Order: sequence, then C-alpha cells, then structure tokens
Amino acid sequence: MTSSIVIGAGMAGLACARHLADSGENVIVLDKARGLGGRLATRRTEYGPFDHGAQYVTARDAGFAAWLDQAAATGLAAPWEQLGMEQTWWVGAPGMSKLVAPLAEGLEIRNPCRVETVGQDGEGWLVACENGEMFQADRLAVAIPAPQAKTLLSGVTPLADRLDAVRYAPCWTLMLSLAEPLEQAPRVYRASDGPCAWIACDSTKPGRSGEGENWVIQAGPGWSDTHLEEDPETVHGLLCSAFESWAGALPEIRSSQVHRWRHARVLKALEAPCLWDGEAGIGLAGDWCLGPRVEAAYLSGRALAGRMLKTQSR
Repeated sequence: MTSSIVIGAGMAGLACARHLADSGENVIVLDKARGLGGRLATRRTEYGPFDHGAQYVTARDAGFAAWLDQAAATGLAAPWEQLGMEQTWWVGAPGMSKLVAPLAEGLEIRNPCRVETVGQDGEGWLVACENGEMFQADRLAVAIPAPQAKTLLSGVTPLADRLDAVRYAPCWTLMLSLAEPLEQAPRVYRASDGPCAWIACDSTKPGRSGEGENWVIQAGPGWSDTHLEEDPETVHGLLCSAFESWAGALPEIRSSQVHRWRHARVLKALEAPCLWDGEAGIGLAGDWCLGPRVEAAYLSGRALAGRMLKTQSR
C-alpha cells in the first residue's frame, strides 16, 4: 500500500511530497487541474504565456532561497529585474508554473483527478476521485485552499474546525495580448485596490519572447469581492475599460480573457506551520498556515512532511 497520499499539486503539496519521496516514502499526488503549481499558474496561448496567478516570489528563508538558486541553476527560475525593488523578484521560466517543476520531478502525480471523498477504512486512508479511481495509503496530506479543505474534511477530522479562522480575498485577472508595445506605459504598476491593483507587462519577464506585448491586470481584493459573482463577460469589459483608462489608447488587441480566483490571497492565516494529527495520520498544509507568500506554502509543505516522517519513525 502507498505510504502517503498528497492532495494538491501546488507549492505546498509538491514541497511536502518531494520531502517525503526524498526520505524514501512511496507517495502519490492527486490534483484536480491539468497543470501543476496551483496559483503558480501560467496560461499558454498562441501569443505566448501569461502568468495569471502569482506574479513573482521572494525569499526570506535560507532554505527557500537555496531552493530558488537550485531552480535557477537548471534554467527554471530567474530574477525579474525591476527598478526600485528592495528584494529580488524571482519568476519561473518560461512561466511561473515552472517553479514547481524541480519538486515534481520523479513523483507519481495523477491529474486531472478531482477528489470527491476521503475516509478511513481500518487499514488507512481511502481517497475516492470523481473519475472512479480509488487510492489507499497509511497517511494523508491535504494541501489545498482552506475553504476547499474544510468542505472535503468536515466530519472526517477535527482538524477541519481549525480552518474556520482562515480568510481569503478573491481576484479577477485580465490577460491581454497587444499587437504593438505600449511605449510610454510603466512596465509594472500597483495600487491598494480597484480594477487595476496590479498591472504588469508579462513580456518583460525572463524567458518570454515574441512580437507585441502580453499584459496581466489583476483587480484588488475589494473590487474583486464586489464583482465576484458577475459573469466573466461583464468583468472582462470593466477590466479592459479600466486598463485603457490607465494606459491610454490601446493598439490592436490580439487576444483577451479573464480568470476568477476565488481563493487568491490569504488575508488571515492560521499562524501555525501546518496541522497534523499523528494518531489518525492526517495533516494539512498551505500558505494559509503562515501567510500570503509562495515561500509560506513551501515552508508549510516541508513542515507537514517533517511531522509525517517523525510520526512514522516512532
């Protein structure tokens, strides 16, 4: 039987699975998406990639910094140079989703594989997926956004009750590909809220190429919450108008699309590295444990793996 199942192939889940696998554990990772990385997301189009989730990462922890250096050595991460930045902004190359590629290497990953139910069957944890597949393991790690984990685990483990304290902000994201460059527009702009809380020319990131320019516009938490349930077409129009008001007259738009993140940024974290029930063999990890940083997700996943290995060695 598999020793551990990890639900979620974002930064936290893959960091957890990588540490377990490197310690000799037999691990299976399950994720509902076709790609890996969670909110480290890259949308690939005929006009090049768009980083429509996390825009960059920074490192404060020495271990995470060392991991980024290793990713850079393989060409999967690179600094994104911007004027006035106090810390190095790291991005995946040629897209943010590439940042998790070193963690995923060699792991058994089943995706897309949406988990429907989890439970104990006397011999360990049984995980049932929407496609009919069943998986069994001694231990279970859940590394998905807290609201989704709450829905999955309510009535399964008392740990689910701890998730009520976590709060998220949503985010609407607009991806625009322009036939010609915006010569006078700043390459990066940020505000506290509104329809254009973050604007970036994705084409300026390392590893991107092609004619024209690709732009990512992310609405702020208040604006996104207000418009959360509006249809994508309406939101698309509002964000395009707001961007044009900021940038001036736009050249030909080659393509445009929007994406809604319901659980984009952690507003209130649990302030614990992870959650773990050693007796039941179940734990949870994510950026929601420590704070709204990709680094926090990595550290949380590693912390959970450490707890799982420590329990096993007793």
